[in-house]
Amino acid sequence: MGFMSGVVTGVALAAGAAAWYMSRSGERFRDQYRVEQRLGEIGDQLEARTREIQSTVNSQLAEMRAKGQEAVDAAASSGNGRQAGDALDAASATAAEAAAEAEAMTERVKKAAKDVAENAGS
Repeated sequence: MGFMSGVVTGVALAAGAAAWYMSRSGERFRDQYRVEQRLGEIGDQLEARTREIQSTVNSQLAEMRAKGQEAVDAAASSGNGRQAGDALDAASATAAEAAAEAEAMTERVKKAAKDVAENAGS
């Protein structure tokens, strides 16, 4: 019985010492590389860029809609419906391209942030 209690006590002490050492070495790592701070900064930058892209896309879409509406109004006043349809199609295509470009930029920013986060954790 004494042997078993010694083994259990030894295992418990070793587990406690290992936990203490891991917490101390993890603290040193966090202090040295400031991982949480860097991830927070990356998140803030990602959020700011996403908002910037969103506002740019929204303004471009509003501009395209205004141009499309002007073309429709001009065509309606001249009686030529075909020109209005063509102008509206061109405006829609331009808006779709702007939205796709914004989406691609957002994906690149997300990938860059993910890469930095993975490299910081290594």
